[in-house]
Amino acid sequence: MKSLTLFLGSALALTAFSFNTLAASTPDAPHIYVKGEATLTTMPDYVQLSVGITEIDKDLIAAKNETDTAMAKAIKLVKEVGVKEGDINAGHISINRESQYNRTSGTQDFKGFRVSRTLTLKLSDIKKYPELLQSLVNNGINEINQTQFLASNYNELHKKAQKLAIKDARAAAKEFSEDYGVELKGLYTASLSPMNVPSQPYMRAEQTMMKADSTPGNFVPDAYHAGEIKVTASSYAVYFIE
Repeated sequence: MKSLTLFLGSALALTAFSFNTLAASTPDAPHIYVKGEATLTTMPDYVQLSVGITEIDKDLIAAKNETDTAMAKAIKLVKEVGVKEGDINAGHISINRESQYNRTSGTQDFKGFRVSRTLTLKLSDIKKYPELLQSLVNNGINEINQTQFLASNYNELHKKAQKLAIKDARAAAKEFSEDYGVELKGLYTASLSPMNVPSQPYMRAEQTMMKADSTPGNFVPDAYHAGEIKVTASSYAVYFIE
């Protein structure tokens, strides 16, 4: 049996599919194994932010009141910068006893009650992110849990990248077959994830990378710069050859 391998370049990926899923990964006939890849780039147009406030006090009521007061201020601030009600979640609260080991006595000394609250939000105007973050810290927020700069058209771009990756795999198969003087006889199987085969797929040296048609935002603040978001995808295919 004659076996050749092929790999290609293009961008996009999230779901996986395959043709002829009941068949073996490679046929018992001359074939080539190729990979296509593609990458699209875009700018983020919203921020997913998670912050929190934690207070420790031996008086549980006092600790809770402090966190509630700080959270109320934070909610007011995010509303003032245009965050919608449905994009604000401040329902989580946790209360735990805080102790510290005393080496002299060998006991755990009670330090107080740890009360924590968390605020998560979606900020559509990312240019306001630095100002909002500073305002939150100035008004009692003492934990920055997570910040994600995201693109609302990510799923759409991912689908485009998948199609580009498939196109790239087809181009790789054609390039490989022409270079080796063989003829493509049709597709055996295809997948958006690597196949269980002993050899590496052939991939074109030139990969598909392009900017998305639409760039949702132009977030370039002085202190924070999100940069581009890359949306990538791969496609794997086995072709019969002759």
